[in-house]
Amino acid sequence: MNEHKFKYAWLTDIDDTLIGSGVFPDDKWINSLSSKLRILKENKVVWVPVSGVDINKLGSRILYRLSPEVLDNIIYYGGDGSEKYYYNSETKKWDSDFVFQSVFTDAQASALIGLDNYINELCERREISPFLPDIIERKEQIEKLLKANEMKPDFSILDFLKQILSESGYNPDESEVYFRGGSVSWMIFGDISAEAYKTDRALKTRKKLFSAAVEFLESHQSLSQLGRYMVHIPFSGARGIKFVLKGNNKERCIRNLIKEEKLLPENMIFIGNELFDGGNDNMIRNIKGVTLISVGEKTDPGENIFFIGEGVDTNTNLMDSACKILVNGGDFGAVIRSIKEKYISLNQE
Repeated sequence: MNEHKFKYAWLTDIDDTLIGSGVFPDDKWINSLSSKLRILKENKVVWVPVSGVDINKLGSRILYRLSPEVLDNIIYYGGDGSEKYYYNSETKKWDSDFVFQSVFTDAQASALIGLDNYINELCERREISPFLPDIIERKEQIEKLLKANEMKPDFSILDFLKQILSESGYNPDESEVYFRGGSVSWMIFGDISAEAYKTDRALKTRKKLFSAAVEFLESHQSLSQLGRYMVHIPFSGARGIKFVLKGNNKERCIRNLIKEEKLLPENMIFIGNELFDGGNDNMIRNIKGVTLISVGEKTDPGENIFFIGEGVDTNTNLMDSACKILVNGGDFGAVIRSIKEKYISLNQE
């Protein structure tokens, strides 16, 4: 996989870091990103998007649209640390690293989003019919396991939460569910800008739903009886509620990158907008040596963290500056040094 023997890594969150949440970029934006990725590739810098988004969604939005010659210089970690993908130049397809994969069991997934919904999701991903004999048998087995654990196959955690959402005066039909292998994202008010989640009413409702979701999981042993690992809600994030298989997070992705690609943490930078307690980028703090760059409106202080300004445009400017250094003969070490010299460290000391 690592034919280029990457020496450095440019790691980035996607929504509200690389691009605005829910924004579908135009061809000009895609071409601009491709140009920057060419420069990274020429300088042994692997581009590593790390996100909660499933590859199919991010693929049609960004990855599948990038220039072909940069694709083999990309490693994608999706589903909140549950899956890893890389581009196979021979087959011209994105392959999953099944050794890295960490996903819900059938029963766990069904308890979260509903048995019928899970079967439909399973069939859509494999492009097969839900009426095949082996799928019908699989569905029956899941149903038996749920009943054996005193759970109703036709009533999921999300069904429970949607009832509360309706009682709070919102239309649950406008909410959206994204199944991502080892995580489920429930967008309470729909897959819309994070701003819509910041009104007083939205915050109050989301807090109520968050507490109800945690209580529901605790009362059902965090679904540990249905699989090897528990299901939990590890961070609050900026939108919706996420159910994640225990152990799946962005830290897991970076540690895998270090181990499998033989990269040093000191040769990596990560850019994200949720480097704070409860944010989905925050677990990366546990890896010493990585240069952490914040473009979020809130950032907790800590070692090796730099605030460069807020928003997507700030991230774009940083990437432009880094590419300029590389084009002018500097290496990626010079990029890291430039960041540390130019921006304010948020080190608590």
